[in-house]
Amino acid sequence: MTSGTDSDEAVRKVLELSGFEGPNPVQELAVRKGLLGKGNMVVAAPTASGKTLLAEIAALKAIRENRKVIYIVPLRALASEKYEEFRQRYGPLGIRVAISVGDLDSSDPWLARYDMIIVTSEKLDSLLRHGISWAGEIGLVIADEVHLLDDPSRGPTLEVVLTRLRQDADPRILALSATISNHEELAAWLGASSVKSDWRPVKLYTGVCFDNKVNFLPKMELRLDPDRANVEELVSQALERKKQALLFISTRRNAESAAEKICGPVGKSLSKEDKAELGRLAGKVLHVLGHPTI
Repeated sequence: MTSGTDSDEAVRKVLELSGFEGPNPVQELAVRKGLLGKGNMVVAAPTASGKTLLAEIAALKAIRENRKVIYIVPLRALASEKYEEFRQRYGPLGIRVAISVGDLDSSDPWLARYDMIIVTSEKLDSLLRHGISWAGEIGLVIADEVHLLDDPSRGPTLEVVLTRLRQDADPRILALSATISNHEELAAWLGASSVKSDWRPVKLYTGVCFDNKVNFLPKMELRLDPDRANVEELVSQALERKKQALLFISTRRNAESAAEKICGPVGKSLSKEDKAELGRLAGKVLHVLGHPTI
């Protein structure tokens, strides 16, 4: 069993490896509500509020109790990102991190040797259907982007794997989301405690873009260059102000089109060193799996 001191050590170690001096308000609230306990938990908090760090704390605690951790993500690209991040951060501690997102007809028996396994819900469904021998060793399941339960294409599979895990192995479940509105309903389904916070590290303004200007609430106006596409101009102005920009695009085709449009302003803001490093990272992401990512 892990003592309270060991739990405190898990928090301290994760914060240290992540470069933080202490927990933020969301993390403090989750710890108070039982993050280091035994029950299931649903965390609904804004993007960049530190939910992944909560997952890492719970994961480190479970691994130190000699239990496996399953980290479910919705996309292969996100799985690759988490794999690289966790492998570099926790590999030196002796924690064995694996990724399994490929062949849905394989049980991947080699996974039995690993402590933390990052999967998509589709791959986990396949593993469970193949009757993996180590299912009983799973102590924690982290369901990232759990609001996708409501997605017609991905939701049913995620619901099935969570239901099956609870019936067959009964691991602890930590569900994370930035956008879920029915967190209390989901918590009731999982028999979980619910952590809801609106805290975010950066103040958020809401605005509407129309007729080459953006009107924000509280009242503020941003004028755009009428000779350039609005998306390109918004990104350009963000970069000029040394700010960050995160674009949500509805379809893959539109996302590719938007990426091509913003290549110009983004490229101009990068130094030669930045471009070289991004090229290196792009190549690493492209070949992190046995076949190129798509």
